[in-house]
Amino acid sequence: MLGSRKAVYFLGGIVVSVFSLTFSLPAMLTGAEYVSNSGCKCHMGKGCYEGEEYKERLHSNTWEKRLKGTPDAENPDCLKCHATAYGEKIAEAGKKYLPNVQCEACHGAGSEYKKVKENYEGKGKDAFKELLKKDPLMARKVQYDAGLIVAGINGPATVKEQCLKCHWETKDDKNKCPKTDKVMDYKDYFKKDDHRDNDEIDDVIKKMSPEDKKKWAALLPKDEILNTPLKPKKKE
Repeated sequence: MLGSRKAVYFLGGIVVSVFSLTFSLPAMLTGAEYVSNSGCKCHMGKGCYEGEEYKERLHSNTWEKRLKGTPDAENPDCLKCHATAYGEKIAEAGKKYLPNVQCEACHGAGSEYKKVKENYEGKGKDAFKELLKKDPLMARKVQYDAGLIVAGINGPATVKEQCLKCHWETKDDKNKCPKTDKVMDYKDYFKKDDHRDNDEIDDVIKKMSPEDKKKWAALLPKDEILNTPLKPKKKE
């Protein structure tokens, strides 16, 4: 098994564009707490594409299906990948970990991010929504400054690098779990678990000038797989 996901968050450090647009250190490094999927009400709400996609994937029940009721239910080596925030600071008192691979397992502890969404600059719950409409690029920067991590943008250099924190591609991989011989076909997994969705900022990025792309480079995808066509949505 691989080591703690702390390495993932450390990799999401300072990024500086040629126009000196900077990011603060991820909130994760300054005491942010894990709030669980219950704190991701927008994305996990009914009808939200990202949330609906997540609920259909194995990540949503990695602890329940593989560890619950077994001797490994509290095994640290297993919890590092089948659960979230093991050994980290969790908002709910008494919790040692959050079951399953929840949003924060890849996107970072959500307490500061949640505060931004609920009361941006102390202006109330609608302030961030207004910023998102007026300046979606700045809205993204604000989220990243609050600790949101996205592989291929401000976290691990590629999505694959993120996945390989807990998956492996060959049976002789030194990090492979000793309890299974199942390997990961990365491209196939990405297609199945691609929860990207077209939103306001994607439309803005498509119209950006080369100068603006340089200015906002810290917010744009570096991993080429993030520029591939989106998975078609299911018909209602």
